[in-house]
Amino acid sequence: MAKRTIKLFSHNDLDGFGAPLLLKAVQPTMFDDTDFDMTNCGAGRIDDEFARWMRTPEASRFTDVYIMDMTPDSDYTFQQLNDNFANHWLVFDHHESEEAQRNKYAANSITPANPDVNPSAASLVWDWLQTQPHFTDLSEQRRQDLAYLVELIRAYDTWDWQNDPDMAETERRAADDLDQLFWFYPLQDSASFVEGVLAAGWEQYRQDNQLLIHTLNERRAKYLKSHLKDMLKTKIAGHQFGVVYADDYKSEIAHELLEQNPDVDAALVVSPVSVSLRSNGKLDVAKFAEQYFNGGGHADAAGGRLTVNPVKVGEQAVIDDLTQTVKNRQEEDHQEESTLADNLDPEVAAKMAALFGKSK
Repeated sequence: MAKRTIKLFSHNDLDGFGAPLLLKAVQPTMFDDTDFDMTNCGAGRIDDEFARWMRTPEASRFTDVYIMDMTPDSDYTFQQLNDNFANHWLVFDHHESEEAQRNKYAANSITPANPDVNPSAASLVWDWLQTQPHFTDLSEQRRQDLAYLVELIRAYDTWDWQNDPDMAETERRAADDLDQLFWFYPLQDSASFVEGVLAAGWEQYRQDNQLLIHTLNERRAKYLKSHLKDMLKTKIAGHQFGVVYADDYKSEIAHELLEQNPDVDAALVVSPVSVSLRSNGKLDVAKFAEQYFNGGGHADAAGGRLTVNPVKVGEQAVIDDLTQTVKNRQEEDHQEESTLADNLDPEVAAKMAALFGKSK
């Protein structure tokens, strides 16, 4: 039998790594005739990344393409998929802002097995795996361990770990801890981290990393407290926004902002090159992100890219303020250097001049 070679494109968050690496985790049992090759990229980059890859010689050696946690925006990308891979391509994505695009290619778009559950890319892959040959060859314990990890990833990615009133507290904490651990490691180590968790199972991995988890929780609490002190409120497009700068813990700081400020319609978290938006139901932030930030996502959780660099804007503001301060100080020093005579009444000055003249 000819060996299959599947190219995996996915996002670079926990769900984006979890979805493709779930395939690799079950590969020895379910896909022993398949090689997987994974590329992760940022939100909104799939069309460019796919086009770049298609121009490389290596693209010709792949039999299939799976795109996860993202949907191409360009119809040309879909045309390329159809022309070069026929029916050997699939999209595992759940973002509402791209649903219409996926509906145009419904035969190649994986949908959730249970429409009442908010899906993530990892849960869509898990649903799909359960329909594939050899799934039952996985041991019962292995299936349970993987299903639990998929649920933790799904719960965090969809924010059900905060919004689902029926979720057990232990599961909420586990979803939160797993995501914190993921972001603790640099991007180049993300795949190794997720592979390690998938291999060990969550309970074993948690026991082995209790001190690190506690430390990360303490660090996050301090980070949120210090950054939220600088939050600003403003009205944009008829909606009240809470705006805060944060290059870490973006989802958590947005959630805390909304909790502390019920009058705010949405949280806008600014980082060096992107924004994260969270809503309490008063604003569809997916549409807002798509319209103003070339982004997308879900009605209550979305993101996009900035056209300005807030760090450089802040640095320039400091330069401008310092320049003005130096100018003001130089003017003050110049005024203090004025002689006493410059400030005397002319008549008094004349009398003093006469007096001192007689004393010579």
